[in-house]
Amino acid sequence: MAKAPRDPRIDLNNATAEELAAIEGIDGERARLIVEHRSERGAFRSWQDVLSVPGIDSVLLGKLQEGSSLDAGGGGEIGDMTALEQVVGLILLDMAAAEAYRVAIAACKTPEIKRQLEAFRGDHERHARDLSDALGASLPDEPDERGQCIRRYTELSAREERTALVAMRGNEELTNDAYASALASDLPDDVRRMVEANWQDERRHIRWINEEIRTRGWELPEVPAALAEAA
Repeated sequence: MAKAPRDPRIDLNNATAEELAAIEGIDGERARLIVEHRSERGAFRSWQDVLSVPGIDSVLLGKLQEGSSLDAGGGGEIGDMTALEQVVGLILLDMAAAEAYRVAIAACKTPEIKRQLEAFRGDHERHARDLSDALGASLPDEPDERGQCIRRYTELSAREERTALVAMRGNEELTNDAYASALASDLPDDVRRMVEANWQDERRHIRWINEEIRTRGWELPEVPAALAEAA
């Protein structure tokens, strides 16, 4: 029987920094950090685990998957690239949402609102942790670029309770859309059940925020069409 052709890609768990830097999109500094992380924490168990390397986001993860190979050796791997990117994106979004809630909570004074937002923040932290555990991955040490943008947006917008809730509604709309999109991917059954359960939490969050904005009369009036066109 003929042998299967050898995978020409380098092995991520054995590659040198020079070999990694030859992969498109991976510069010398990121290559050095990958090797350093691998030396300090041991071999990568899954592709998701690579996201714990500073500076590696879902885009660069895709570059690494194209240019290197990895024996995950422990389950939790999602074979479909689109599904993998979706779940990684959910983890990063939940981490960003938790940080955004931390900012929004600091701007609120009403105990009831602060308690509810604290509970929502806890949900997002749990979602990120549970999804990472299900995939055999470690949570990234730092938010990705989108997460940093979400935090900056919240810091600029959440000046008091009304603007804090309006900002969090925007963040929850983003997260809800991401969860709905992920459910259209080819997810393993156990991960799909977790994503569906998390999405129910996200939908509950946005319902509460919308109702709170409505009952407190904090909804901004719509701009008349004539004025909108003039602007």
